[in-house]
Amino acid sequence: MALLFLTLLGFMMFGVPIAASIGLSSLVYILAHDINIIILVQRMFTGIDSIVLVAIPCFIVAGAVMEVGGLASRLMKMADSFLGFITGGLSIVTITTCMFFAAISGSNVATTAAVGGIMVPEMKKRGYDPAYSATIAAAGGVMGVIIPPSLSMVLYSSITGTSLSQLFMAGIPVGVLMAIGMSAVCYINAKRYGYAGSPRKSGREMLKATAEALWALGTPVIMIGGIMGGFFTPTEAAVVAVIYGVIVSIFVYKEIKIKDLYEIFLKGAVTSAKIMFIMANAAVFGWLMASEQIPLKIFTAMNTVSDNPIILLLMINGILLIAGCFMETGALLIIITPILIPFVAALNLNPVHFGLMVILNLSIGNLTPPLGVCLYTGAMVAKCRVEDVSKRVVPFLIVLIGILLLVTYIPEITLFLPQFLAN
Repeated sequence: MALLFLTLLGFMMFGVPIAASIGLSSLVYILAHDINIIILVQRMFTGIDSIVLVAIPCFIVAGAVMEVGGLASRLMKMADSFLGFITGGLSIVTITTCMFFAAISGSNVATTAAVGGIMVPEMKKRGYDPAYSATIAAAGGVMGVIIPPSLSMVLYSSITGTSLSQLFMAGIPVGVLMAIGMSAVCYINAKRYGYAGSPRKSGREMLKATAEALWALGTPVIMIGGIMGGFFTPTEAAVVAVIYGVIVSIFVYKEIKIKDLYEIFLKGAVTSAKIMFIMANAAVFGWLMASEQIPLKIFTAMNTVSDNPIILLLMINGILLIAGCFMETGALLIIITPILIPFVAALNLNPVHFGLMVILNLSIGNLTPPLGVCLYTGAMVAKCRVEDVSKRVVPFLIVLIGILLLVTYIPEITLFLPQFLAN
């Protein structure tokens, strides 16, 4: 057991990419224990042999098409027409736009980059501090994997066998709760720092902005509505999203040309290959952990500290929050989920509720140093130092951790919508 984790940490410390680190540490363990090396190849292929994973490249391509196809700018204009007049309206508009775009991209980084690229320059024009502008975009981006579609939910579903449709439905109220909480932070900060709203838009302007954004809003409506209505599976919804996004971006908004699709699809293929390579290597790593009964040993060790479910869930949250500071969400999710599975049955937890709790934990890690990818993305967009952004992110983190505790101890927040639709 020690050899497996020590070699993983060693490779990572020497700057070996996470996917290769996982695979190489598994290989070292297999060779050291004289296990037939063919197991490595077999487990790699088994790890990615899932129809659910077909959704990953489709959601990635759909998000890329939407990002460059003019959808984010139209969503921003619609949100601004309704909310821009509020004190700190532009910051609240940024959070709201992130919420809408999260329902298209399925990725924290993509949401931060796409919305931040539009909103950060606008906030700077209106007198917002550059580092604070970056913080808002980074905080809003955390909703990217909570509001469906979500690449993290696809990964969790493929590992645990949990219903992807139910995970998608469970993420909606959590995402809305996050948007409300972070908007409240924006309003309080605006009062404190004197960030005024813009002039109130007329009814005609609001109607026009909404009409222009309808095609952009069609993507989440078609995907979520189609899944909820039973018209297609989440995997089929991903394919529909790609087709719809291409049609809207080329023929309606006319922001991209057919020749641009090659670069978009190539980017999607490369990103998908990276995720699949991590999945394949992590499948071997997970099999070795299971064969060594590592999840059971960790569960037993934690039970010696306390058998109180409240304390155990608090400990799990603490471990996940700390781990999320040091590793990318997808890779960490693949490694840590098999370790946590015993807790689901032992604590009598619903796997959908537990999945949202885990994903929310790791997503918050995107907003924390030293490796918070949303922090770095926001700072890059705003052309400011990550250290300056990190100082301003604390109020958002407090609110997000508060929401995490609500999600952890009030399962109805995540379960009422899946259960309502099931009935």
